[in-house]
Amino acid sequence: MENIFKRNTRHYRKSAGALLFFDLTDRTTFQNAHEWLKEIKNYAEENTAVMLVGNKYDLVENNSGARGVSIDEATKFADKYNLMYAETSAKTGYNTKEAFEGLIEGKGKSLSFLSE
Repeated sequence: MENIFKRNTRHYRKSAGALLFFDLTDRTTFQNAHEWLKEIKNYAEENTAVMLVGNKYDLVENNSGARGVSIDEATKFADKYNLMYAETSAKTGYNTKEAFEGLIEGKGKSLSFLSE
């Protein structure tokens, strides 16, 4: 499925913003975030706002052992690339509205600020 999106760059064109999701319980999805960020940088408009979002907060909220990615590690990644960071739960709705609103309000940094 990932390769379908990578090959189809029209998803990026004229995007005002991008939410870069990873699964808080699955380290592999976080490790792939760097590649997805490169995809966004290569194909989206330079002023596209980007926010890193750790999803499935409901699974780690009361069970820190379920966490595949620490808050510190995710925050450091976001800081390195000047991205806003949020943790959400699609299942419970935790912080989802705030994440979307943050991106809309321009709290996510634009690609022009990304560094390698």
